[in-house]
Amino acid sequence: MKFMNIQDCIKRSIYITTEYYSNNTEPYFSEMADNVVWYGPAIGQVVKEAENMREAWKNSPNSLTFSIGEVEAEAIQTSPYSCEIMLMFVVTTHYPNGDTIPLLQRVQFSWADIRNKDNRNRLNHISKIFMIHISNPVEQHKDDFIYPFHYNEVYKQADNTVQEPRISFRGTDKTFYVLQISSIMWAESTPDQNSLIHLHNKTLKVKINYIGDRKNDSGFLNSCTFRLYYQSKRSCFCLAFQGFFI
Repeated sequence: MKFMNIQDCIKRSIYITTEYYSNNTEPYFSEMADNVVWYGPAIGQVVKEAENMREAWKNSPNSLTFSIGEVEAEAIQTSPYSCEIMLMFVVTTHYPNGDTIPLLQRVQFSWADIRNKDNRNRLNHISKIFMIHISNPVEQHKDDFIYPFHYNEVYKQADNTVQEPRISFRGTDKTFYVLQISSIMWAESTPDQNSLIHLHNKTLKVKINYIGDRKNDSGFLNSCTFRLYYQSKRSCFCLAFQGFFI
């Protein structure tokens, strides 16, 4: 039985990262599994599947150049056929106007072996990346290690998080959503017996054809302080108001 070569995954992770920041993206894409998920460091930067990744980069012309310093790598083997690789380095972005911005960056690669047949029809294992997660750590107060007791001293931002009841859905793309109720404008059923949840800035397709149980209040929605409208194939009605299903 041949186990995954962890050192090879580390070397390949470093190689594709250094090539990526040399604006050579082909080695990066060549290591991706077909159903890879890429999480960028910014809000909204999520791309699912290798084909969509290639298309996204193709449609994003780049005039930036980058340089990276020393790369620190750590590996955790999660099974005989999978591992997590974490790279840490400083990447400097060079802008056309001469500006430069250095950032500490962490990139996590989730590798797993898949079965593949070679040109002689022999079955073997090849390692592919199934998830990439990129983050830029924020500054840490010298007296904080686990909990951010002094976070407000090094990073100040308006708190836009409101404690309120939440509602959960499972998306048709296998994503699990936990939403604040006030973010939902209205919902509607679809011919394929799913539902569309309309938020203020986007629409989610989820795997339900109802929202809540009017008879025993045991559905997804158990508290609501405003009118939530639900549109079925035949009608549009108010599902909940002032905490009650109607």
